[in-house]
Amino acid sequence: MEMRLAGSPRAVIGISTSSAASSRDTLGVFVGEVRSGSPAEKAGIEEGNRIASINGVSLRLSAADVGDPEMAGVMTRRLTRELDKLKPGDEVDLRVYAGGQFKNVKVKTVAPADLYETAVRPSMSERATLGLRLASTGSSRDTLGVFVIGVVDDGPAAKAGIEEGSRIASINGVDVRGRRSGDEDDVFMRAPGVSRLEREVSRLKPGDEVNLRVYFNGQYRNIALKAARASDLPRSGRSITIMGGDNMMLPPMARIDIDGARIGDEVRGALERARVVTGGALIGAGRAFGRFGNRVDW
Repeated sequence: MEMRLAGSPRAVIGISTSSAASSRDTLGVFVGEVRSGSPAEKAGIEEGNRIASINGVSLRLSAADVGDPEMAGVMTRRLTRELDKLKPGDEVDLRVYAGGQFKNVKVKTVAPADLYETAVRPSMSERATLGLRLASTGSSRDTLGVFVIGVVDDGPAAKAGIEEGSRIASINGVDVRGRRSGDEDDVFMRAPGVSRLEREVSRLKPGDEVNLRVYFNGQYRNIALKAARASDLPRSGRSITIMGGDNMMLPPMARIDIDGARIGDEVRGALERARVVTGGALIGAGRAFGRFGNRVDW
């Protein structure tokens, strides 16, 4: 007999999607995050893409329903219903909108435990870090790069000359700048830069060479540095800070500080599993106040 918590997916591909009944939802549900090493990432799905259909079932909002908040929930429930039909190992046919055009993508699902539980190892203290505190401001300047709100003394970034107020445009050739969509849905295209940057940092090991493209004082420059071990920096340097702004995914002035050194592996694993079960409640609770509601992690 299968035992499963209500609302938890049986099979996942490693993305978080949301809908808001905006005009861009006529292209499909929005991909806000892509898990590092996930089937979705391997299939080429990126933050900012849109999922137009799953196994032939449309997830696109009708133009007549734009602006109706209840319809955002309908798209989410339709997606959840299709996910309930899947089991680990099933191949999923997705219609994806990316780069101004639609494409067909096949992705094989995995069990949630295979993706989310393995993702919390090694311990936070042993992970690589650049010694930066990052923010997505929700402003148009996010198109220049992810905002650096703080730099840890004696960390790799500080030693390389990166200062508060800089913006990270790319890491190891991966563009993490926000993207303009040209309509009221513009903030959707800017916020994923933080997630994309965090995903690339999660690939690093202490001692790895890192190449950053940094915007500061009106110009871009290339900076090379080495990732450090989180435990080698002051405790304050192990945190990732996400601060809200006028158009941010969190309520204005809200902030989340996650100090990895104070969270054990077991607790962190439980939080990751809870994040799948509750549809991203860990961060989604803040998003519920804004336009990033109706989140589904799958």
